[in-house]
Amino acid sequence: MNLRKKEFPRRRTEPGKVEWVTGIFFLLFLGILLCAFLQLEIFRSSAQYLEDALAASNLASAVIDVEEYGISHRIWIGDVQEAYERYKTAVKGNLNLNDAWECENRKIISGPVKVVDYTVYNVSGNDVTVSHFDESGMLTEWQEQLGSAKTPGGKVIESTGVYSEIKYRVEGMLGTEAEAHKGKLVDIITGE
Repeated sequence: MNLRKKEFPRRRTEPGKVEWVTGIFFLLFLGILLCAFLQLEIFRSSAQYLEDALAASNLASAVIDVEEYGISHRIWIGDVQEAYERYKTAVKGNLNLNDAWECENRKIISGPVKVVDYTVYNVSGNDVTVSHFDESGMLTEWQEQLGSAKTPGGKVIESTGVYSEIKYRVEGMLGTEAEAHKGKLVDIITGE
């Protein structure tokens, strides 16, 4: 007994129809995967660019007191306020920022750059004098012991150095936008 209606015969799949659907699916999947890889490459190149600029800016601000070094052979960054101003000038120049702290190349940095943290670690014997500038530029100073003083990233301070962290916005593909933070520590050591 056949209960099927004769008005609606069973459809037959044409040869190659399944292969077409599978091929389109794989092509769509490959396109999404390619977009994801391009997005990651945009973020990676932005991070590399900022890391290099941050290291150069930290080095520009890490000017030691030569007179102090000549007398006591102690590496010491004398005027931390001046070092902070040198750092801001160097960041602005290294990233090619305008007066509003925005980059002309909107693909790498899509919003204003903000200095989140700038810290000078002056080491003298077993003491570490920490001079910290926050996001608003307020200076706070305190003392710690060598070995217990750490950067916000968790790296132990072994010698006089400068740590800084900036944040900025990165625009990706299809209008996606993310906030990125980049921090870098520069140690000052002698070649002895």
